[in-house]
Amino acid sequence: MGTTSNVSAQERPLRLPFPPTPQNGAALADRAVETIRKVDGITLDYSPSSLKHIDRIALGFRAEGLGFNEVGETVFVFGCYVGEVIVRNLGASWEMPDEKGQKLGFGMMGVRLKDGTFLNPIGKALKLLQNGNEDSVEYFYHALAAPKK
Repeated sequence: MGTTSNVSAQERPLRLPFPPTPQNGAALADRAVETIRKVDGITLDYSPSSLKHIDRIALGFRAEGLGFNEVGETVFVFGCYVGEVIVRNLGASWEMPDEKGQKLGFGMMGVRLKDGTFLNPIGKALKLLQNGNEDSVEYFYHALAAPKK
């Protein structure tokens, strides 16, 4: 039996296989890898280029008219996958938001970059489903990884 979590007060609780805690970020990301391998026959490798598959699948859900109530758990673990790509490739770490982050509206686990920036890749994946390609997770990663000027 999974754990429930509220993503937002307006949405239904999620039924996740593990509690949505920083300690479970990688395990939740692995669920995305397993799901995509079973459904699409694609093995995600935690590389930045693999994020195009998350975009494609989430945009496919959107095109089919599926929303949070139908695919919320799937998109949540997709967000964990995005976060784990950031952790593995940019040296970030899974954390809960600090008090300042909570005041800014971060209510769930996310990743913290080496420079202290707190990111919400799970929220970004949910926005991808909600808003479409303007919230591409592949673009999100590349914008983070781009050299700072």
